[in-house]
Amino acid sequence: MNTYLERCIAQCKEKEAALLADGRGDEAVFEKIRANVFGIFQTVWDTGRGEAFFREKLTQIPAAWQAALEKARAHGDEKAVCLETIKLEAVREIEARLEGQP
Repeated sequence: MNTYLERCIAQCKEKEAALLADGRGDEAVFEKIRANVFGIFQTVWDTGRGEAFFREKLTQIPAAWQAALEKARAHGDEKAVCLETIKLEAVREIEARLEGQP
């Protein structure tokens, strides 16, 4: 899992740099957010508390993001909807990897 998360972070940073170089700053921010999510879960994984703890945090941490997404939708805040959606999509990628999906 650690190798996977490191690779995801590196890929996000590469995409971010390429997008910035191409003058696509908003999209670069999205990649930075994705890298941050992968970084959060790399830190959780690195605690060494095991897969059960990791799975627990994989549920707990995104709960706040889901709540923020729902609040943003209720208030019509499209920017916040986009940002929270990006975070939750990254979590789904991690979950899929944990379940053995490529």
